[in-house]
Amino acid sequence: MSRMKRSVLDTCCVVVVLSLCFFLSPVLSQNSANYKGLAYCKMCHAEKFNGWQQARHAKALDSLKKTNQHDLPECVKCHVTGYGQSGGFIDSELTPEMGGVQCEACHGPGSRHTGGKKDIVAVPGEDTCRQCHTVGQDPKFDYKRKAVEVHGPR
Repeated sequence: MSRMKRSVLDTCCVVVVLSLCFFLSPVLSQNSANYKGLAYCKMCHAEKFNGWQQARHAKALDSLKKTNQHDLPECVKCHVTGYGQSGGFIDSELTPEMGGVQCEACHGPGSRHTGGKKDIVAVPGEDTCRQCHTVGQDPKFDYKRKAVEVHGPR
């Protein structure tokens, strides 16, 4: 195959791949979930939001700042919402609104709860909590007791 033909073939392949990416990206992104943030949840769940503000989860990132661990990814991921995910926490300067353990940290990304969709975790189980409250990190964690406090003091 001549160089000219090879160059044209390579260019055509690149054009086809880029075209596919362009036209398929909206279809593929419909399946991905995005974090919306606390303000989104508060619109319909104001009572839960008000209680949550009094809970320790609301101040989770602040607890890391007090111990100077707020730059350690292995710690941050359990003290913010959506760390490393689309729409989630990046850092305190770029996405301060995603600090703390908010609704979506336990119930899933808010984009799954839009337009009549109810594809969220309505009642997170102990396995959800244990992703952060590990035996090593929180040996006295009592799911039954903590689950009733997560939306604030009763």
